[in-house]
Amino acid sequence: MGDSVVLDAGLVRFFDQESILTQKRRCRPRILVVTDSALGFLENSGFGLWRFLHGITVASGVTIKPVLTLAYRGNHVPTVTVGPDTYTVQTQFNFATASPAVTLANYDQIWMFGFAAGGSLEVGELQAIAHFMNGGGGVFATGDHGSIGSQMCGNLPRIRRMREWASVPMGGENDVALAVQRIDTVVNPGANGLYDFEDQSDDIPQRIFPNYRVTAATPTEWQATVHPLLMMPGALAVRQEASGNTGFNKDVDVLPDHPHESICNEVTSLKVLDDTYTGINPNFPEFNPAVANPAQRVGVDIVAYGVSGGRSVFNGVWKPPVRPRMFGVISAYDGRLAQPYAGQTQRPGRIACDSTWHHFVNINLDGRGSPRGGLGNWSGGSPGMGTFTPNLALEKIYTYYRNIVNWLQPANRIWCFLWWDLIAVRFHPLMIEELLEVPRLKTWRDFLGLGREGAKLIAATRGEGALREMLDGVLLEGSAKGTLADVLAGPELAASQLDANALRLGMFGAMLAQLTELLPENDEQTVLRVLKAGPERYGKTLRAASDKVLALALEEHAARAERTLELVKTRKLLDF
Repeated sequence: MGDSVVLDAGLVRFFDQESILTQKRRCRPRILVVTDSALGFLENSGFGLWRFLHGITVASGVTIKPVLTLAYRGNHVPTVTVGPDTYTVQTQFNFATASPAVTLANYDQIWMFGFAAGGSLEVGELQAIAHFMNGGGGVFATGDHGSIGSQMCGNLPRIRRMREWASVPMGGENDVALAVQRIDTVVNPGANGLYDFEDQSDDIPQRIFPNYRVTAATPTEWQATVHPLLMMPGALAVRQEASGNTGFNKDVDVLPDHPHESICNEVTSLKVLDDTYTGINPNFPEFNPAVANPAQRVGVDIVAYGVSGGRSVFNGVWKPPVRPRMFGVISAYDGRLAQPYAGQTQRPGRIACDSTWHHFVNINLDGRGSPRGGLGNWSGGSPGMGTFTPNLALEKIYTYYRNIVNWLQPANRIWCFLWWDLIAVRFHPLMIEELLEVPRLKTWRDFLGLGREGAKLIAATRGEGALREMLDGVLLEGSAKGTLADVLAGPELAASQLDANALRLGMFGAMLAQLTELLPENDEQTVLRVLKAGPERYGKTLRAASDKVLALALEEHAARAERTLELVKTRKLLDF
């Protein structure tokens, strides 16, 4: 599928659906996917990434189809077909000598699925990836248990801290005290009542537990948010005590299971956050370079926890039951909260790590290479026979993949997405009456109301978190300081009367109102001219409109606070 037909309902007046997609192709994330050793991209291989690629490009529910470059650090079959698309696989891939070069001019994101253990990338390759990350490029990295994946990923800045790349055992070690420390997430015995190794390929996933960020909505009430990586379309961005448990059922809470994963780490130690990366020359501060106080450096969060509680399984040897525990299954570093490196116009890129690539390979998703049928149904009755239909759990996992794509996108590439979503909302049939009121919008609350109505259309297609991410990215674009973006993303608002979500919606309403004036309802020639010029020409105009309305909001809140204080003083309300 391409971009959402529902969201684009009004654009068919100017373009047919294929023409709309053609216009949007320049916005699509440009992703370099690299793997090595026993991993590959084949559809009929258990250790192939084909089903994952299908999930982010052509499966039902895809709204933004990325442009993929597939690369393998060795020999691989020359082409791979996923749905209607055929990809040429770059072989003998080297990050330092690749053509096109591994730079932000050519890619937005790098996804690394490492299998090879021992050693490290050469300095030139480390340097290419480090420069990409430090300049704003997004990176995803994973391996498996022990040192699997360490060769490609284990010595990269920040990533080396975000995940364990060496010590988590497989469980077959002769040292029993070590073997029981393996991470086994196959905690449901399946239909036969036994804990089999093949249960990783059945239709029962592992349960994961989102690490909610809980803050004060008021001095006496809580509010909770889930990380964007785990938000399903239609999920509430903020859940509050006043609304009970509404919204929590729309979070990603499952992943494929596996008898020996690794773990992801939280990074909060001041000693680590003050560390210097010495893998390349010149060396550089690894976390948040422009902040002198280590306590203010941006660390790494655990996005979700998993449960290791598996019993004895046979995998070459009978592995002992594990010591039950919770562990980090996904970690994330938000470089947009850090400060830019010297000479860079963007803040560092975002990073996501996963405990194992078994959450992404065919054998765990559709059962290829196993006697089980995977997280779905094969029309022919067994893996590879007939067509495969994902179950509800796999649909959630697909959403997790797509959320990673959206979240890793560099801030300076966000305008393209937001531009087309604004246009889609401006011409959407459900917004016709709302937009007739644009000439009469004057106050902050006027623009807030318009933004709230327009945001419903985007939330229904992409989820509330998508719009929030786009608007925060725009606030950072072209601004090294990004003060307002930092405040909206931080904990400071909890102690104030400012509502971060309302500020964002008012900002969106202002942009929508400005775009409505730029795109007259019955002037097709003007519409086509503006659409052709794009955000490169009109992005600053929309940003100026949103800045003006944000200033109105802040002035109104400041005036209200002053009136409140004056009332307390003049009426001596503290003397009751």
